[in-house]
Formats: sequence, structure tokens, C-alpha cells
Amino acid sequence: MKYLAIMILFLQSCISEKPISITEFSTYTYPISTTISLGKERIYYNNLFLVSNFRNNKKVELSIDSFVVKYTSDNCYSANTDEIRLYFYKETSKTNLTEIKKNPREVDRYSDRHDLVYCYIIKLDGSKVREKYKNGEVIETTEKFSKPPRFKITDFRAY
Repeated sequence: MKYLAIMILFLQSCISEKPISITEFSTYTYPISTTISLGKERIYYNNLFLVSNFRNNKKVELSIDSFVVKYTSDNCYSANTDEIRLYFYKETSKTNLTEIKKNPREVDRYSDRHDLVYCYIIKLDGSKVREKYKNGEVIETTEKFSKPPRFKITDFRAY
């Protein structure tokens, strides 16, 4: 039995993994968001990508990291850009180019909650944040947070 388990593990390691494939798509009519805040125009780029053959491992994470570096260096952005956001979704039966074309709103309704795996945010100051998602929630981030403020919650019914 012990040898069978070792043999299965060995055979699994010999099977070559399919490389990931990253395809850009859009559900927006225009991928740039512009807002006015405190009298200043703020520009945000939102780019969406579909990752075929996604696996949750370090090799795939490094491949996506490399893709982000190349993608942002190859594209031109306005000098007034505040953030560039790149969202990566794993390809599934509900999140794929055919289904997205049929109903683009499902990306917001379904894919954000179930198939979003990474979000990269490149800020105006050049800092970068990578957030890893699972079931619509951030489970890992590279962003450094300062200590949260300490406060006391009071019962407002007493007032």
C-alpha cells in the first residue's frame, strides 16, 4: 500500500501541467473611470482578465505577477492616473468568454463572488498591492496596514 501511494505521487509529478493562458475582456463600454474628488479629477483604469488552466499554486501566482509587470509597462496611461486595477478571474463553466458575451452583468453578479482570484492595484505613487480572493473575499494582501484606531463601541439605546 505504501509503495502504491508513492507510485501515484510520482506519476502525478510526471504529468505536465498545462500552462495558463490570460485573455483580456471587458464588460465596460470604456475601461477608464473618471471622478471628481476634492476639486481634482481622478482617473482609474479597470482591466479584466480571464485565466485559463488556473491552479492555486505559486507557479501560477508568479506567472500572473510577471504578466502584470509586462502589461503595465507595455500600455500607456494618463499622467493623471490615480490607480490601475487589474482583475483576474479563473475560467469556469459560468465565467468564460462565451457566457460573458451572452450576459456581461454576470461578471458582477456571479464571477466577482465565485471566480475572482486576484486583484492588482498600482497606485499613483508607484506602490503595488496584490489581493488574493476566495469566494468573493480577500484572503491575502500585500498591502501594509497601520494599526487600526482603538475605540469603544457604546450602546446608543441608552441615549
